[in-house]
Amino acid sequence: MLRVRNLEAGYGKLKVLRKISLHVNSGEIVTIIGANGAGKTTLLNTISGLLKVRSGELLFNRKDIRRVPPEKRVFMGCSLVPEGRQVFSTMTVEENLRIGAYPQLKRNGKNAVLKDLQWVHELFPRLEERKHQLA
Repeated sequence: MLRVRNLEAGYGKLKVLRKISLHVNSGEIVTIIGANGAGKTTLLNTISGLLKVRSGELLFNRKDIRRVPPEKRVFMGCSLVPEGRQVFSTMTVEENLRIGAYPQLKRNGKNAVLKDLQWVHELFPRLEERKHQLA
């Protein structure tokens, strides 16, 4: 699903990432751990397209995404939501579910999204009960 090989990236003249390699298969969960300033955020920003790859390989679902803009990566299923920034703090439970379905809306249409939302509500009835509450 995601392959990073010998990736180099940074800010201006500052090279933060040097020869980083990572492989994540579909369904796997990977944790990136390191001290402050080690390059964790730089790596994630580079994968999501917020920073340019200086050199190395970056593949998502076997496709080279080095020149794919961030907004197109979202539709491919590759995105980043920063933790702790209260990005969606004013949104309801239902709005959060719908924004998560946005890429599918573009690919498969409104009916597919509504069907999936119904399925999610069947799996987690409490979400439907609280759909108007802040998430």
